[in-house]
Amino acid sequence: MARRARMFVPQDPSAVASTRDRTMAYVQSWGVPLNDEKREAVKVVVSELVTNAIVHADGCATVGLYYNEDGRLLLVIHDGSSTEPRRRRPSSDTESGRGLVLVNALSERSGWEPTEGGKKVWAEFDIPLPKQTSRGDVLRRHLHATAESGFDAFTPAPSVMAARL
Repeated sequence: MARRARMFVPQDPSAVASTRDRTMAYVQSWGVPLNDEKREAVKVVVSELVTNAIVHADGCATVGLYYNEDGRLLLVIHDGSSTEPRRRRPSSDTESGRGLVLVNALSERSGWEPTEGGKKVWAEFDIPLPKQTSRGDVLRRHLHATAESGFDAFTPAPSVMAARL
């Protein structure tokens, strides 16, 4: 089942942390299997895109978060500015200008599209899905472990046999 959430973001720098926290709360509640590296990447990308919307666009923004069964997590920020986002080449001593470079490096795909009321900037993550375990796989592993331990998988353990007597 696909999951989705939409969050309102006021034009206030303090909204970056709360939006990042709410995003991660949704991801966790949906059971998205993030390893530590991917979790940190998503946090950084949310922070950078929300910061850009607050700093460079007039008015409020919205964040759309989408997760589907094939393991794709999509983050979409809608803002009221029609100005194209630009990647900068910051010098080593500047404090800003690295946001889109980080977004591009940490997500599998990213981009932007103009909309009627401004633009949407998005980043997509591929989330490796845990291997599905069938009942047959569980039984095979159990039988293999039992055989390696020296017990016959089809003979009750000695304590079970003693209890039957």
